[in-house]
Amino acid sequence: MAEHAGDRKLVEILRALGDPTRLGIVLALRERERCVLDLCEAQGLSQPLVSHHLRTLVDARIVSRRRAGAFTLYALDPSGLGRARALIVELLDAEALSSIARPGGNPRCCA
Repeated sequence: MAEHAGDRKLVEILRALGDPTRLGIVLALRERERCVLDLCEAQGLSQPLVSHHLRTLVDARIVSRRRAGAFTLYALDPSGLGRARALIVELLDAEALSSIARPGGNPRCCA
């Protein structure tokens, strides 16, 4: 099966959201924009670990960052979340299943 850019992006998003620590960071960012130190306190994690996970979320375009004086602030990226949602909805769209992909739909398999 040939892989295309949408597949790679979906894997990147699922990998980013599939880690419990990164999911915790995303949930914390749903509350408000935060700096790394705030996220460290909220998650009970070290700064290097939070920074590592933030980099993964930024690379997946789920989180954006901006400079504010000496600090970098992190927030959920609405457009990135929209793209992620669209890819996940497409993957999980039961209406898009072909008839032979549905349970009992392929009588020739293993016959």
